[in-house]
Amino acid sequence: MKRLNLMFLVIGATIIFFGYSKIDPLAPELGQSDQVTTSLKSLQKGDVKTPFSGRCEFLELINGGDTIVLPNGKTWIIGYISKWKDSSPDWRVTGISIWHMNWLIEEDGITAKIWGNAEILVDGENPGDEPRGKWKLSFHGNVTPTEVGFKVVDVCVGTGKEGEVKGLVAKWNHTMNFDFNNPATFVYKFEGFIH
Repeated sequence: MKRLNLMFLVIGATIIFFGYSKIDPLAPELGQSDQVTTSLKSLQKGDVKTPFSGRCEFLELINGGDTIVLPNGKTWIIGYISKWKDSSPDWRVTGISIWHMNWLIEEDGITAKIWGNAEILVDGENPGDEPRGKWKLSFHGNVTPTEVGFKVVDVCVGTGKEGEVKGLVAKWNHTMNFDFNNPATFVYKFEGFIH
């Protein structure tokens, strides 16, 4: 029976990782220290780091993804896509973000590992202007239960791919402390730095 469960898990993971091309999933068992990219490794000492902070507010669910209940009682969600508004005093990390997310949820229904990728379209200088640039990000994190809801912590590493942020490298740390009795707490606070 254990061998059969293992076979189903391997087949399921193969389908998930290689059969869904819109998401570049990262292994959920990786720790936050495992996600340093070559770009960040190659930065020289003395490079200027510009810190930033802000908040990320939910706008809409684009796709609830596919849910797979695994034989071990965990639940896998793939293809979850949502739209958020990122706001910061630093215009380079302010704009609309689209998040492609995977979840591996434990049997308790709350504890989870999350990972995936995102893009941020940097706001134009004036409302209605074309975006000033685009970031591509990869991220991973954890969801843990609290007495009143849950806490989400994730780490993102991004590269500016277009416009005025092209060639820049940045790192974000997001935190959400959601209280089931207060919907206004469904917001991420973030901080990080740009090179």
